[in-house]
Amino acid sequence: MTLTLPRLLLLSLAAAFVTHTASAQELNAEQRSTLLKELEAFKAKHPTLQADFTEERTSRLLKEPVASQGTIAFQTPNKFRREIKGNSPSLTVSNGKVLWLYYPNFKEAELYTLGTRAMFDDAMAALTAGLNFGKVESFYHLHVVKEAKGYEITLTPKKSNLKRIVKELVITMADDFSVQRTEFQMPKGDRVTTRYTNTRYPDLAASTFDFAPPADANVSRPLGK
Repeated sequence: MTLTLPRLLLLSLAAAFVTHTASAQELNAEQRSTLLKELEAFKAKHPTLQADFTEERTSRLLKEPVASQGTIAFQTPNKFRREIKGNSPSLTVSNGKVLWLYYPNFKEAELYTLGTRAMFDDAMAALTAGLNFGKVESFYHLHVVKEAKGYEITLTPKKSNLKRIVKELVITMADDFSVQRTEFQMPKGDRVTTRYTNTRYPDLAASTFDFAPPADANVSRPLGK
């Protein structure tokens, strides 16, 4: 199994499909700047989070949507752990220096060293920017609408390499800045919709973002050392 950049960006948060209400109001540039500063302050106060999620992927190549569920943990600026449960479990975990993908059913583990491939690292930076809104404007154009009970934030990529991977990222966020629903749309029409519940902000041990493959796992390095 080889990690592609679309697969990597599917870890991300991706876009909400919401019907605008009569009270929806688009934020101007000054208001967007103020919101980003508030989000950065919120992340500084709550640098870690955990949440449960349910996810549905639709694709022109699939007859039926594929559903999954699991948990996610994140620590600013770039540490995360994402576990998918069920019949096809997987684990994606990064401590900011390396990224692991592990597939228990196949006993396959993939290791990626960060900071060695510019395109791969750009994708990682774009992903974490979407998770914590740090330097998000370096990668995306922002369109923000204030809804009755929160915000709808639409991100469209600026860089050509990201445009080949993602068409649009939209985040639906409550007034307390908790992410409610996200959707990720790829250029050829594939879409991943994720709903988050039970969001909390606990202290997380450093080991949360470390991983050591089981002794019987086959470890590969798809991008080399």
